Amino acid sequence: MDWVIHYRTLHHLHMGLALTSGALFAVRGAGLLARQRWSQHVALRRLSVIIDTGLLITALRLLWELRLNPFVMPWLQMKLTVLPLYIVLGMCAFKYARQQELRALCYLAALACYGFIVSVALTRSPWGLFTAW
Repeated sequence: MDWVIHYRTLHHLHMGLALTSGALFAVRGAGLLARQRWSQHVALRRLSVIIDTGLLITALRLLWELRLNPFVMPWLQMKLTVLPLYIVLGMCAFKYARQQELRALCYLAALACYGFIVSVALTRSPWGLFTAW
């Protein structure tokens, strides 16, 4: 019974951090595209790092607790494949893209990656939201 409570707590924490991370990215990105200086404030950047670190720690802990090998589970492989693309697109949107149009494109593509990763997690299918198609 204690293990079930521990797992549920860890799982809910992971989901909460994932939603918070995505929401913060979405809000900061919208602010960036609107040329709002607050979107690049150091406190928000640090908060984002803290949340994403917690997200990674809870993911690793869940893998450990459930004895899952992400390299043999297709849906986890897909999440691990799309995650670096999401990170690179986010970095382009916030840091490297100089043209506003390219920033917007990178931002929207990163949001699409995030949404797909969430859909893969919810469906536990490597096809995510495309599972039903």
